[in-house]
Amino acid sequence: MNSYDFEQLNEFFTIKPEGNEIFRVLKKLIDFDSAYIFFVNPLHLEYSYNPREIDIENIKEPYLKENLSVKNTVFGILIITGKEFSEHDQRIFKICASIISNITKDIEISKIIKMQVEALREGYEKVQESNRKILEAEKVKSNFLSHISHELRTPLNSILGFSDMLEKEFVGKLNEKQKEYINDIQTAGLHLLGMINEILDMSKIEANAVKLNLRTFDINQVVLETINIIQPLAAKKKLNLTTDIKDFEIKADYQKIQQILFNLLSNAIKFTPQNGKITVKARKDNKNITISVQDNGIGIDKKYHKKIFEKFEQFAQQNESSTGLGLAITKELVKLHNGKIKVKSEPSSGSTFIISLPVVI
Repeated sequence: MNSYDFEQLNEFFTIKPEGNEIFRVLKKLIDFDSAYIFFVNPLHLEYSYNPREIDIENIKEPYLKENLSVKNTVFGILIITGKEFSEHDQRIFKICASIISNITKDIEISKIIKMQVEALREGYEKVQESNRKILEAEKVKSNFLSHISHELRTPLNSILGFSDMLEKEFVGKLNEKQKEYINDIQTAGLHLLGMINEILDMSKIEANAVKLNLRTFDINQVVLETINIIQPLAAKKKLNLTTDIKDFEIKADYQKIQQILFNLLSNAIKFTPQNGKITVKARKDNKNITISVQDNGIGIDKKYHKKIFEKFEQFAQQNESSTGLGLAITKELVKLHNGKIKVKSEPSSGSTFIISLPVVI
């Protein structure tokens, strides 16, 4: 190499790292007909000098070819074609390829980063648009369910009110058959009202319209009050409802805790056979409050343990009409208290639903 070569090589570091400028300096060092820079990333434009059709895999001699790489990572190929190239040309070409690798790597990396950022931006915008459409659909669905539920509940309350008047014989004596019919009307009406209330509750939860009203109360109070409410259902199946509670206070939403207990007890009554037993337990330590509802009913196969807490999921053994929302609502109400719920159960061995709530000071 002579001083002229060094002078021209040094010129590489003063140019704009684009094809035309690179080839202009390269032409001063080596006499060639055509030159190409192919980048590994197919989205990048190729640089060329005096371009003509070229098959990179089957280049006809004479030509020189070198990889453009940084730290053994190839990001492009430099090729020149033309007359026979001397050993001096080959040495200069290798040096040029190394210099070109360094002066073009930053622009290539910036292109890659720019493409990745653009892809992330487009992906983010698509996700945002999808989320917006989902939220709109959820809002429409919640509003529809809420409206329909209210429209159904009004006449249903009238039916239940009038059937209650008939049962109490305010309009005259009833024979046994009439009493049986009235009882069927009330049973079906109350069941339907419960389903409507569940739909309304889930609509409110999905709309983030459920707020907690925290206050301190005795755990025994809420458990015993809930048992008194649900006792008539248990009595029909001659079930034994018992409690095993250490007396302590809890800071939570009284009505929501009562609804959680009511849902779990209703579920236990539904799947516990005649003369069965249901036990409510409650314990408290420094960190957590644990409430459990245990029955000796039909039990639940392990494959359903997670599914039963999802919306509209029902037990495979279930043959009663249901919305499939009771346990899903229960789970959401527990989550509102920053708690967790799980089930321990096996077929024919009963079920235990366990709620864990953090102690709130």
